[in-house]
Amino acid sequence: MKKILKYIGMGFGGLVVLLVVVGLFLPREWSVERSVVINAPSERIHPFIVKLPAWQEWAAWNKGMDPDVKYEYSGPAEGVGATWSWNGPKMGKGKMIITSADPAKGITVDEAIETDEINAHGSFAYAAEGAGTRVTWTDRGTLPPVIGGYFRGQINDMLGEHFQTGLTKLKEVVEKAP
Repeated sequence: MKKILKYIGMGFGGLVVLLVVVGLFLPREWSVERSVVINAPSERIHPFIVKLPAWQEWAAWNKGMDPDVKYEYSGPAEGVGATWSWNGPKMGKGKMIITSADPAKGITVDEAIETDEINAHGSFAYAAEGAGTRVTWTDRGTLPPVIGGYFRGQINDMLGEHFQTGLTKLKEVVEKAP
């Protein structure tokens, strides 16, 4: 019986080592992109994106998702340097800082998700399309070593759904605005 337990233990240990070694070599970079055409010029869309408190009107990550989340806004009210921090039981801890803003082109952001270090970068790009504007929301980052590569494939599905929900709501909000 001891011999069988010894082999089971060795097999389990070998499996763990194998999973760790494979995890070290799996790609950890991820990228998510979704877009929507909004029937408005970029100048009408931009205030809903560049003013971070306005995200509560359209983003999937809001008090409806996590009623106990705490928000803090710092820096300028909008544009470069505007910062949005959050901490909640469902949304976790994070921070987003606007790094560039142009009413004709869009914004870029740096993000620190579940850490104090910047670990993701995002953007909203505006492109004229017919009588409207295509808004493309992109986010990319790197997951932690060993286990990150195993979860990389799920990021697109999880974040992509939130991005599409947010963009659909952004379209509704902008098109109803005076």
